[in-house]
Amino acid sequence: MKFNKHQQLIIKKIASGEITDISTYLKAFDLSTYKKLDENDILNRLNESEKGNCYKRLKKTFIESNQLLCNNDLIPQSVPNIPKLEDFEDVEPTIAKNGSKYTVVVDNSTKYEYDFFDGININNSFSDIKEFLTIWQFLKLEGLVLEVDKQLSKSDFEPFFEYKPINETTYGKTKTHKEPSITYPTPDGLYKVDINESKSLYPNVRTDYVKDFRNYIDYYFEYNKAKELICSQFICKQIYGNPELDAFIKNKFKTREQINFKWSLIPAYLALALTLGIAIWQKNDNSDIIKIQQQLDSIQQAIDNNNPDWDKIEQQLDYISKSDIYDGSTNEKLDEIIQQIKNYKDYQK
Repeated sequence: MKFNKHQQLIIKKIASGEITDISTYLKAFDLSTYKKLDENDILNRLNESEKGNCYKRLKKTFIESNQLLCNNDLIPQSVPNIPKLEDFEDVEPTIAKNGSKYTVVVDNSTKYEYDFFDGININNSFSDIKEFLTIWQFLKLEGLVLEVDKQLSKSDFEPFFEYKPINETTYGKTKTHKEPSITYPTPDGLYKVDINESKSLYPNVRTDYVKDFRNYIDYYFEYNKAKELICSQFICKQIYGNPELDAFIKNKFKTREQINFKWSLIPAYLALALTLGIAIWQKNDNSDIIKIQQQLDSIQQAIDNNNPDWDKIEQQLDYISKSDIYDGSTNEKLDEIIQQIKNYKDYQK
């Protein structure tokens, strides 16, 4: 696997301990944005929409009690106490916050509640998370990190929330409009509705003063369960780099197998260059031969120092393989380099 500069930086931060899981990865690279519902903005939009509309609400002093009436057979009947106009008071419209919270249930004993008015850190792109998990899986398979269990927290589930146009959310696609209704207080403080009775008694009284806040926002939160399932095997885990990861970074993000494979190719490259050039080297002047020798000396020096620049060596080998000039001293140089490569390869094993 070949890593770009950003991916290499991710691996370095894993090695340093700055990144241990999904949430710390997003934090380390500032890959999430804090979003929240603005209650003041919602109220401003509500007031602008209502333009001073007046609503009625039953006074707290109104008591719902049953009246006993007698019919012709002198049998008492119970009827509800119907409010009069004087039992109402004028109120301004307000918002209901139903639907502004979401609870993630982990198990029977663990639940996390998220309040959209308090705010949530929304990841900028799920592709960032998938890139990180791909690196995580690679390092784990190569034995470069230690993967252990961790204690879950509320932040572990934030990456699966989305903040998008409300019309694109499940709520926006299924929203229905309800007719205004009159409310009656009950002893437990809740309300019950009798819309037909309110229309017949007071057709000009508007009692729908409580508005759904979602009618006054453009963007809304939604939890993506599918993304949680994709990351399920990583959510409760964390990783720590081991000494092998430090060596991996030092070797320019190449595994031991990759290094050994490159070493095994160099003798083949040099042998090929030698085979192609021997037959025609005599046709060229000494200046070309000197260039070839300089290339070989450079490769040998890098090998002697145990610090080869693979990209540079490959460029030099490519130059030699395309040349048509060799002399006797070059043959000896090639044999020496090939032997050193073999010795170093055995040492690596």
